[in-house]
This record gives sequence, structure tokens and C-alpha cells, in this order.
Amino acid sequence: MTTRYPILRHRELRPRLRWSAWRQRRAPLVAQAGEILVHEIDGNHRTGAVDPARATAVTLVDVRPDVQLFATWHLTTSDSAARFPVRVTYHCTVMDPVTVVRGRRAGLWDPSWVLAQDPRPHHLHARHPEGDENGLRRSLTALLSPSPAPPLPGIRVELGHVDVGSAWPNDIDEA
Repeated sequence: MTTRYPILRHRELRPRLRWSAWRQRRAPLVAQAGEILVHEIDGNHRTGAVDPARATAVTLVDVRPDVQLFATWHLTTSDSAARFPVRVTYHCTVMDPVTVVRGRRAGLWDPSWVLAQDPRPHHLHARHPEGDENGLRRSLTALLSPSPAPPLPGIRVELGHVDVGSAWPNDIDEA
């Protein structure tokens, strides 16, 4: 898993007279295998061959297939003050890098955070007794399989694996 998925780097290239803009043009971003450059020219985003002198920004996007992202929750048990640690693995693939870059401008720049904000696993709070890790795993898989995650513009998300650990007691502050 990369910590900066799917946008690996972003550079603003204007105004041209800034020292940092000159340095960035002298050492431009280069796409490696599994990466693609998205240039912003006159407010439009483009991939492929463009005139880098006209670009106002460039973004390096990870387009490798099936990148693993994780979301974790703690779900309470039904019969005690314990909770199950839950970790869900998702397989993500960027399908439209231009949409991903536009989503960055709209504030959707961290897919891991978006996946962890999914409220559906919280519907299973206090539904399974302590020791029923397999039952909770089956319930979560059934809940997340039809639609594995909240929509992420330009990214296909598939459910990978659901891990449920043994229940452990909640921390109680005696102070």
C-alpha cells in the first residue's frame, strides 16, 4: 500500500517567474511504470502528449491495478463491554486519472480516509457475541460485497478481504 494513493505528486507551475517554478520546469515530473501524468492547461486536464510550457500544473497519478487500501473499525460485542477489531482490505484501480485529479480539487484526495468513513459497518455494533468472529466476518462480507465502498470518482473499488480479530475489553478510565 502506498501512503499517497492515487496522487503521488502535484506541482503548480505558474507563475513562471517564481524561482520554484523555474526549478520545477528544469526537473519535471516523470511517469514511471504504473504512473501517468495529468497536465492542467487553461483549466482543462489532459493526459498524453502536451506542451509542458503551456501547463499550469502537473499531477502524477498511480494507475497500477489492484492497489491495496485498508479501513479499520472497532465494533462492540452484544454481550459484554468488549469490541472486535475489524480490518477490511480493498483493491483499488484508477480508471480515469483526469477525474481523480478533479476530485483532488474538490477535496477527495485521500481514498483511505473516505473508505474508513463508511458508516455501514457500524450497523453491526452489538449484533454478535464475544467469540463470534466468523459470524461477524460473514455479516461484514455480505454487507460490503454488493457495493464495497462509498463512491470514489475515477477509482474502481473492490472488496478484498475482511479480517476480524478476537474481542478485547474496552479501555475504562477509572479517574
